[in-house]
Amino acid sequence: MLGWQEVILVLAILLLVFGPAELPKIARELGKAWHEFNKASSGLAEAVTSQTSEKKGKEEDQLLTEVAKKLSVATDGKTNDQLTKEVLTKIINKDEKSN
Repeated sequence: MLGWQEVILVLAILLLVFGPAELPKIARELGKAWHEFNKASSGLAEAVTSQTSEKKGKEEDQLLTEVAKKLSVATDGKTNDQLTKEVLTKIINKDEKSN
């Protein structure tokens, strides 16, 4: 990390090299580049997050299907909500029968 002394030295060198007329233009371009970098990095983070949640959703769907098959619940053409309801009903009925 740069300290305040290093920042002042860099600014002084930039002032000598580019002059006072060019510094605002350079600062503006650096600001735009920084904004684009942050925008791209947040887009990358969103892509990774959505890919992770998509993978998790597929794993949950597969697990629900496996449980339904083990409980002899038909899975063809049913939504996850329908399967969940049928699996829970089957479990509750089995629990009531065992008591």
